[in-house]
Formats: sequence, structure tokens, C-alpha cells
Amino acid sequence: MNLRAILNVVGILLILLAVILILPVAVSLYYDDPALNGHMGETTAFGWTAFLSGAFGLALWKIFPPGIDHLRDREGFAIVGFSWIAIVAFGALPMYLSGACPRFVDAYFETMSGFTTSGASILTMIDGLPHGILFWRNLMQWMGGMGIILLSLAIFPALGIGSFHLFKAEIPGGATVERMLPRLAETAKVLWKTYVVLTLAEVALLMMGGMGPFDAVCHSFSTVATGGFSPHTASIAHFDNLYFEVVITVFMVLGGINFALHYQVVNGNFKMVWENPELRVYLCLLLVGVGLATMALYNHFPEYSLGHSLRLASFNVVSVNTTTGYATHDFDIWPHYMRLFLLLIMMVGGCAGSTSGSLKTIRFIILFKVVMREFQKLIHPRAVIPIKVAGKSLDPDHVMNVVALTALFMGIAIFSSFLLVFLGVDLTSAISASIATLFNIGPGLGEVGPVANYAAMPDMGKWLLILWMLMGRLEIFGIMLLFLPMTWRK
Repeated sequence: MNLRAILNVVGILLILLAVILILPVAVSLYYDDPALNGHMGETTAFGWTAFLSGAFGLALWKIFPPGIDHLRDREGFAIVGFSWIAIVAFGALPMYLSGACPRFVDAYFETMSGFTTSGASILTMIDGLPHGILFWRNLMQWMGGMGIILLSLAIFPALGIGSFHLFKAEIPGGATVERMLPRLAETAKVLWKTYVVLTLAEVALLMMGGMGPFDAVCHSFSTVATGGFSPHTASIAHFDNLYFEVVITVFMVLGGINFALHYQVVNGNFKMVWENPELRVYLCLLLVGVGLATMALYNHFPEYSLGHSLRLASFNVVSVNTTTGYATHDFDIWPHYMRLFLLLIMMVGGCAGSTSGSLKTIRFIILFKVVMREFQKLIHPRAVIPIKVAGKSLDPDHVMNVVALTALFMGIAIFSSFLLVFLGVDLTSAISASIATLFNIGPGLGEVGPVANYAAMPDMGKWLLILWMLMGRLEIFGIMLLFLPMTWRK
């Protein structure tokens, strides 16, 4: 393991974080909100964080020479894992120093949830927080959605840190995602440009409907990143505005689509996009989910008209399926079969290469084909039947990776539920909190439902869920490798 390479890149990313912190400093100076009782002002908190992050990053960059011309997979995963841990640690300081989260475990939880776009929160009153802190929460999700390391690959190619090992270790979907262009830096630039354009488009549409610039920017950051943080305690229900809900729903759907397909649309390759099997399944699942939820709400709540049921179903089902985590209704009071259905689509998520969390639709397509192949082999035991997606045979190692990753996701979710119950959490909350954090969804059921949060979770449970959020965002293998002796052997 090349530790110099790991520490050098971590240093570069901490310097980048220090530069990014200029944005919330500017917001805090503009609004000039008073400091929270007994704590330093948010501008000072951001200033100290930027100084510490920059100084520590500069020290790592200068002390440890690059020597990373030939990164291997192990260095790629280690760089991504340690970088995320360090970035979240420094990113939590403004939340802690300003008093928004007076306890460091809560600050670290909120920040990890932000960067991983989970949307799980421990904050009980959000509206009263300073504007700079609110902006930072949403900016964290926006950076984490596409990936701060992918951003570094786009803007720092001259520093020699570009590596496909870093790309596939951080991009949601991992090995299922291919780079679009021969040069990795160009791929990263295309992805980030698409991301920025979608964000600006949503900001413009929300402002056209009457939403203020601050709210429009913050909600666009979280929507395109499928993160779910809102600068209001009531989330999108704060506005009770159908136009806002329609715009945000559309961009949640777009955020759950592979960004390589957005690039193909720009290039006019509409046929390639429409023939993509993952996109078709993803859209069909959304339509089926909205239809089932509409009928369930219409039948279960007599006071709801069909139109109102459709409005609630569309927004909340899309939010859950894309793992955004916004809410306009307490889906914890929906019929039991719909709550179970929501748990299931939570685990599916959007497309690989999107900002969505969970396992991704393509993996469920592959798993379905694996099951069907086993049925075929019972009838034709000697047949060699490859797994095909879009007419292409998949590498058996790729198929095994999908099966193993699915088993790990399910196994860890079950194991986590037992641990949380042992810590005193009720069973419904334990199961949904485990799934909601490991699959980077955010709100769950019970004590962690859409009208509640994770504030009452025991401290040990919060640290456990912090680990699950990180493992879910980096898709388990990258973090588990750091704990295996074989990773560190020469």
C-alpha cells in the first residue's frame, strides 16, 4: 500500500475543501445572522474550518510527495475512503463550532448524511438556524452527490491524481459505470457540467414560480443530488405549492437517471437512451409505485380526492425511490402494505451513474436474470447460459460482484437491526433506520419517520449509522477493504 500516495491526495482534497468553504462564508457575511447562544458566529466558524482544513491539507501535500503515477485498486479505494472520512471530519466543524450541532457526534452525523446525500437528520428545528449553516448543509449534499473526488479529477488533472481506480471507487454504481470519454478528466468534466446545468435549470424554474433565491438554490442542490436536506423543518410541505412539487419531482427523476444518458441526450442519441433497459425499468417502477400509492391513499383516506392522492403519491414515491428523502406527507401513516412497498423501492433506488443511493436498478435487473437462469439450468443442466443486458453478455466476475454486494447489503442491514434493537431502539425504527442509512435514503419509519428524525437515537447507534451511510455511499467493498489485512500487505 502506497501510504504517501494516499496522504498526498487527502491533502489535496482538504485544500479543495478549504477553497469551497469560501461560499458559505460569503453567504454568512451577506445575511449576517446573530450567533447562536453561547457559540461563535457562523462566519468565524467557517473561517477557522477553512484555515484548519487548508493548513492540514497543505502539510500533507508538501510532506508526502506524490509518487502516484501508477495507482492500483487498493490505493484507489483507500484514497476514497480516507478522503471521505477526513472531509466529513473537517466539514462537521462549522456545525459544531457554531452550535448548530453542539455535540460532535451529532455534527459528524449531520455532515456524513450531507456528503453521502442520505438526508438523515438529527436537527429538530431547522428554520431558526443561520443562513450560512443552512447553505452549507445543502452544498455538502450537492458536492457529495456527484463526488468531491470526481470534482478534483475534473479540475486538478495537472496534479496527476486522475485515476480510473478513484473514479470507479466513488461514482455511484461502481463497476457498472463506464467512462464516456477516453480521458478520465474529460469524463469528469462532462459529468460535472451536466450536473451544474441541471442545477441551474431547477433554480431558474423554482424562482420563476415565486420561490426565493436562497430557497431555490438550496432545494436545487439537494434535489439534483437526490439528498433531501431542506432549509425548512417541514421540508417541501413548508410551501404547500403544487408548482414547486412538480418541478422538484421532475428533477428528482432526472437526478435518478444515469448522467451518461443525460450526456447522450445532449448529443442527440435519443434512440440509445430510450433503448437503455435500466432506464425503462426505473421509469416503469416509478409509474407502478405512483399508481399503487394513489389508489391506496384514495381508498384509505376518504377525505382525499383522487387528484390530491395523486399529488401526494407522485411526490413521495419518487422521493423514496430516488432516495432523495423529501416529504410532503407522513408516509408512516400509510396502509401497512404501502409502507412495506416503500421499504422495497427504497432498496432499489435509481440508475447506476446517477446521484441516487441504494443498490441501483441495473443490479436488480441482473439479479432477476440470475434467478431466471437458474430455472433454465434446472431444465437444461448442461447448457451454458450467459447473463445478458442490452444484448451484451456480462463478465461472470461482474455478475458475482452484484450477487456478493447484494448479499452484503442485506446481511449488514439485518445485522444492524439486531444491534440497534440491542441498544434499545424499537424493531420498526431499527429496521428502517438501518435500511435508510445503509441505502442512503434518509427518512424511514417509526421514530425515524418523515415527521421525526434521528435525534433520539443513542450515541452508539448514531456512530453505527454514520458508518453505514459511508459504506452505502461507497458501496461497502471500498470501506470493508480498509479493515482487511490483505489490503495492506505488499
